[in-house]
Parts: sequence; C-alpha cells; structure tokens
Amino acid sequence: MEEPSVLFAKLEASGEEDVRIKLMQHIWSEPRTVALINGWLASKDKARADAAAAKRDAREEETLAIAKDALSTAKAVALEAAAANKIAESANRVASDSNRIASEASRWARWAAIIAAIAIAIATKDQILALIF
Repeated sequence: MEEPSVLFAKLEASGEEDVRIKLMQHIWSEPRTVALINGWLASKDKARADAAAAKRDAREEETLAIAKDALSTAKAVALEAAAANKIAESANRVASDSNRIASEASRWARWAAIIAAIAIAIATKDQILALIF
C-alpha cells in the first residue's frame, strides 16, 4: 500500500471525476486504500459544500445589508413625508384663511361701491333734476 500523502498526490493529479470512475471500476482493491480514497472524495464534497455555503452566507449577508439600508431609507422618507404633510396642512390652513379674508374684503368692497354710487347720485342730484325738468 502507498503512503497516504503519495496516494493523495496521485488522486489530485488524476482529478476527482477520474478517481470516481476508477473507484466504480474497482481499480483499487485494498480496503484501506479504498477507505482513504472515499475519505479524499468526501473531503472534496465537503469543500465544495463549504464553498457553496460560504457563497450562500455571503449572499444572505448582502441581502440583509441591502434590506437594512432599504429600511433605513424608508424610515427617513417616512419622516420627510410626515414633515411635508405638516407643511401642506399649514399651507392649506393659510389658504383657507386667505380665502375667508378675501371673501370678507369682497363683501365690504361691494358695500363701498354701493355707498360710492349713492354718494355720486346725491352729489349730482341737482344736475340730474335739471336734465329731467
């Protein structure tokens, strides 16, 4: 039987796929060698699974970071929207008050126009009477 380090070097040189094929063809017959080869293949499977898990974990961490950023942005936008809503409510109150004041001013302006028309009629009554008679 070969030393494990020599065997592992040969396995690395052959490549995992070739080793699996040879194992299925029963190229190796010694139980200890077969056990070492199965252990080597299991370590390759585990390394591949660990790499996949590390990639998955990295993706999950990135997704979590993106979600946290999105939540932070959403909270900031909500605060800004609340502030904008308060400003809009204040502007609405000012506009409503301005409308009420303008309506009152218009009413007083109509009265002023009526009073002015009456004053003109009184001031020119003699001329009007002279024209009529």
